[in-house]
Formats: sequence, structure tokens, C-alpha cells
Amino acid sequence: MARTASPEPRADAIAHTDRIACVALPAFPLQLVLRREPDWRGQPAAVLGEDNPLSPLLWVNETALRLGILPGMRYAAALSVDHRLHATTVSDAERDQAVAALHRHFLRYSPRVEPSPDDPGVFWLDAGGLERVGGTPQQWAARLWRSLKRAQLVAGVTVGWSRFGSCCLSRAHREVLVLDTAAAELATCRRVPLSRLDLAPAVRDDLARLGLATVDDLLRLPASGLGARFGAGTLRLVQLARGLGFDPLQPSLPPEPVRAEERFDEPENDAWRLLFAIKRHLHPLLDRLADRQQAVALLELELTLGDRAATQLKHGLRPATPTLDAVLLAELVRLRLENLDLKAGVEKMVITIEPAAAPPEALELFRRRPRRDLDAAMRAVARVRAELGDRAVACAELRPGHLPEQSYGWREVTAFATPVPPAAVARPLLVRRVLPRPRPLLGGGLELIRTNPRRLLQAAAVPGAAPFADSVLRVHGPFLLAGGWWSSEVRRAYHYLEDERGRVLWVFHVEAEQRWYLHGFVE
Repeated sequence: MARTASPEPRADAIAHTDRIACVALPAFPLQLVLRREPDWRGQPAAVLGEDNPLSPLLWVNETALRLGILPGMRYAAALSVDHRLHATTVSDAERDQAVAALHRHFLRYSPRVEPSPDDPGVFWLDAGGLERVGGTPQQWAARLWRSLKRAQLVAGVTVGWSRFGSCCLSRAHREVLVLDTAAAELATCRRVPLSRLDLAPAVRDDLARLGLATVDDLLRLPASGLGARFGAGTLRLVQLARGLGFDPLQPSLPPEPVRAEERFDEPENDAWRLLFAIKRHLHPLLDRLADRQQAVALLELELTLGDRAATQLKHGLRPATPTLDAVLLAELVRLRLENLDLKAGVEKMVITIEPAAAPPEALELFRRRPRRDLDAAMRAVARVRAELGDRAVACAELRPGHLPEQSYGWREVTAFATPVPPAAVARPLLVRRVLPRPRPLLGGGLELIRTNPRRLLQAAAVPGAAPFADSVLRVHGPFLLAGGWWSSEVRRAYHYLEDERGRVLWVFHVEAEQRWYLHGFVE
């Protein structure tokens, strides 16, 4: 199963950080079809772009290749080559879901994985620095290859030195290959047939008519005019094969599955309460889909009953078209729950959504029906005022005050505006809680913050509240504030005191009074 280009592989070969591995699953969408249709194995099979006799073949298996059936041929023309050809289509959703599952699987073997954006089934992995956790390159690659074999997937795994070389060789074999040197990788690549490369069908046919059969034949062509004759893609491929292009690994993370799970303290046997539990999770899931410009193509509901056998009920609810309408989805769930026997109670509930590209009307409907009802909020405010008084509900507003306690105020709530989502921030925002009036702490000069900040912590303690730590972890400041010369001048030196428990005090010193004040807290 495993072979190497060197008779004595080095145990530390994978220690170099520039090692790169490629996993190529030939005709990956076709492999998904063969897992659905195991009777097609050993027979010529292909994946079509559309269910049409004139549709081109996108992927073909090894049996079809040996018969002369190549990608790009029309389905009708391929049937004239061999009438036993089986062909079907694979949806984009099924293919993308399988690619994401493989991406998550490969992250178990390398922290940096890049799936090919053009060829589903091709993945590059960072194979450097894994000798302490993965063993030798042969051991590491063999474990990865065996995991795919257990999943009934055919793949070639190559640990090499370049993106092109490892991919080229992974397409040419169906086992494990480890190259100990970059020269050995290049020499092996030159013998790979051009039919194994990701070339456009028209380019592949033109090269075949010119008598070019291997990568070595392609590399012997002069670079001048190559792009004009065979296209920019072929020129780029030749440059990478010659080591002239810059093509570093660009790892990414697979999309998180749109999934929610809940375990009940007691088995739930009431369908209505179960429906409301599902709706509570449904709205956040729809928000995530809307952010991705996606909609619900299939909602899978998995219920684990509280009987002795822990029976699992799995149901798939598919709307007529991909949608973001929570009311419609809740109605489909309700109709399904009404027909289920829930006497044993539900202990665990799992909601999984299969997404699809959202049509414009679905996104528009989602925007027109926001989750927040501003009119209902004002009605709630009116009820609170009627019970607690007119000033019971207020909101803050900025004012042109010079001092911090004068720079904001409170006004009556008359209306609610549509909330604007906050911009993404690199770190969590801090909340400053300002006291209505600065509270005097103790007298002393400005040097107290450096000589004995512990006294300020002790003076800021409030009976009944959580005490501060005994020692100060950090002190930030001073931040000077001066002004008010037109009436009575104010000069303050603000500081932040952080104790060992992470609590932060916002204090200031008044030079004229030689006194310290507590102005608030930062959380």
C-alpha cells in the first residue's frame, strides 16, 4: 500500500516545515454516487452536468477511462463508446456537504488544510513539524489513507515538496507516496500522463494531437506563446511545474454545521412544548443562514426517546423552495409532531439544517419580517409607565458637557429606532459604570497612587459588595482633564486601578483639594 521514492526514508523527513501533502480523491462526486449505487462499481460510470443526453461528462471512473470515455465528452457520444455507461447528477449541496465533512476530517491530521476551490476532492495539508505527533511521513500518510479506505473512498496521498508536485502525483496513483527530496518529486512528476492533470478538455485534446503525453513533454515546450496558444490556465500550470510561480498553502476552516441540540431535564411528551423548544432554536439558526446568503433546503429533526431502547426518530422536512420563513418551517414541524407517538417522552432533540443558496425573494422576506416588533416594545413601555410612573423608563443621550458626569443625560423614551448591528471588533468591548456623583475616598497627594494604591482599594470597598483583592495588579494613568476656566476651573488626574481578580476602578485626584474620588467601575 505505501511506497517511497527512497530505499531508506529518514525518520525526521516530515520535520521540515516546507513539506506539503496532497490528498486527491479522483472523481470525488462520482465516488459519492458509487457509495449510493454500489452496483455500479467495476462498471463504467460518470457524473453529468445536467440530466440531458447532450450534457458533458464532468467526472468518469477508471473503468470508463480505460474504455476511452473522457471528461468533457457528451453523454450520447460516451454511450456510443460503451453502452454500459452509467451516469447521473450530483447536487451542489450534496457535494459541498461532503467536501466540508472531509475538510473537518483532515483537520485531525494537520492543523492547516486547504481544499481546492476548483476541483472537489483535492486537499493540501501542511505536513511539516508533525513528527512528534504523527511519526514518520509514511506512518502519518498511511493512517490518513487508511481512514479514507474505511470510509469506502479511493484516494492518492503524496507527501512532497511543492503544491503542484504533490497534487500531480496524488492524481496519478491510488496509494501512499513519500518523496524525500524535491529533485525526486520533480523527476517522478515528469512521468505522469497529462490525462491525470486538471486540464480543460479542449487543451487536453490539442496536446494529444501534438503528440504530448506526459508532463515532461509539456515542460519541454517553449514558454513564449504557451499562454496564447493553450490559455492562461495551462501557462500557470507549467510555471508551477517549473517552480516559477508563488503558490503558498492557503489554509481555511470548514463552515460550521448549522445545527442545534438540546437535552431535556425530564422526558418531554407534549408536542406543543416541544414545538416551542424547536422554535427557540430555529430563529438563531435562520439568522446565521441569512448572514451567509443561504436558506433552508432541508430541516432534519432527530428525537431521542426516553424508552429503554433510546429509540431515535429521524425526520427530514423539505420546504417547496429554500426559505427563511420561520412561520412556514414551524408549521411543517408542527404537522410532523402531531403524527408522532411521544408517550415515552423526548430526552434529546437535534436540529440540523441543510443550506442552499437563498433566492432573492427569501432574503427580502427575511428583511421585511424582523424579529423585533418595535410597536410591541412601545406598548410594553406604556404598561411599565402606567404601573411605576412616567419616569420609570428612560434612555441615555449625549450632551455637550465638559466633565464626564455632565457629558450624558437621561430622557423620556418616545420611540424605538431599528437597531443597527455593531461592527465587528477584534476584542470584547468594556463597559464603564459611572456613579451618579463621584464618591470621596480619602485625602492625599497624587503620589499615593504609586506609593500605596492598596489604600484606595480599601477605601472604595462597599459593605455588602464583593471585596477587592488585597494587592493592585496594574495602574494606568494619569489621564489629565482640565477646563471650566470660564466659571470655576477643574483639574483632575484620572487613573485605572486593576486588582488581581480583574476588577477595575476608575478614580481621579483633585489637585486643589488634595483628595481622591471614585468615579465608577470598568467591566
